[in-house]
Amino acid sequence: MDGTKLTKEIFLKDVSGHSLKIIKDDGLYRHIECSNNGSFNQRFEIVTWPGYLAYTGDMGDYLFSRIDDMFSFFRSPDHKINTGYWGEKCRSESIYGNGIREFSAERFRECVLGDVREHLDLEEDAEIPDDVMEEIEPLLNAENEHECAEEMMNFSSPKIEFNDFWEHTVTQKTWHFIWCCHAIVWAINKYDEEKSDALKCGMEVT
Repeated sequence: MDGTKLTKEIFLKDVSGHSLKIIKDDGLYRHIECSNNGSFNQRFEIVTWPGYLAYTGDMGDYLFSRIDDMFSFFRSPDHKINTGYWGEKCRSESIYGNGIREFSAERFRECVLGDVREHLDLEEDAEIPDDVMEEIEPLLNAENEHECAEEMMNFSSPKIEFNDFWEHTVTQKTWHFIWCCHAIVWAINKYDEEKSDALKCGMEVT
């Protein structure tokens, strides 16, 4: 599933029934749980200690490290996420297919077409001659990482060369990682709201 198509609106619909439970709240040592009435579907927990934030749950597992207070690092009142920078600060990721990046056949095809146009000195999005399209058809029809790699290794043509092709990035951020980034921001905002409400109640009592 293409993670780039995961919007804030889609995420918010996923967690529309979620609530936050604060299990531990001792300075930089925190443990919060977010779920829909205890359901394991898209349930997640966040634990922090000085310099680290661990995210674990139904959508994957990730460990981040950047500054002492990782809530400050991820805090975003307007719910903006930065998957590129945050991905650089991830020290560990899930080993069960829910990591940060995954192969993209679509991105592979885009790079193939881009290299062909560059080799033929064509403008971006210019039509590629039919005889060349016929030669690169096996590359464009490859459907997964294994097929794409095999077709590229076996490709030979007097018209086109792909000498530096694997310098391209043919991966994309996963749906799970982007969902996790949204979840961390959402949970911190909910945490801040609860802390603010608790403070207001305390002030009213006194």
